[in-house]
Amino acid sequence: MRRLRCFLADLAPGEGPPALAAHRESCLRCQAAGARERALGRALGALRDEVVAAPPGLQMRVLARLGRQDAFDPRRALIARAAARYAAAAGLAGATLAALLAGVLRRHSRALG
Repeated sequence: MRRLRCFLADLAPGEGPPALAAHRESCLRCQAAGARERALGRALGALRDEVVAAPPGLQMRVLARLGRQDAFDPRRALIARAAARYAAAAGLAGATLAALLAGVLRRHSRALG
């Protein structure tokens, strides 16, 4: 039963239900796990501003694994999607303008006729 409570206490971080909070206060295993999590959070927070350079050749290995087409220009798919979005927006704007123009011309012809 104690292991189940420890497992549930790990799944529900923070205060959670009162029964789990009481378990965390009395269980040495859960207190140690909480201390490890807090220490890990502090260690990761200290690394926040640290920049690590990629090893030499990593970019070429990644591009080689992507395949010939993707390795040629990995941004190709992004560019194609952006161009398709712009073309669709331009087509929609053109269709809207044509519909508005047709409506104006129809009203104008009715007013004259």
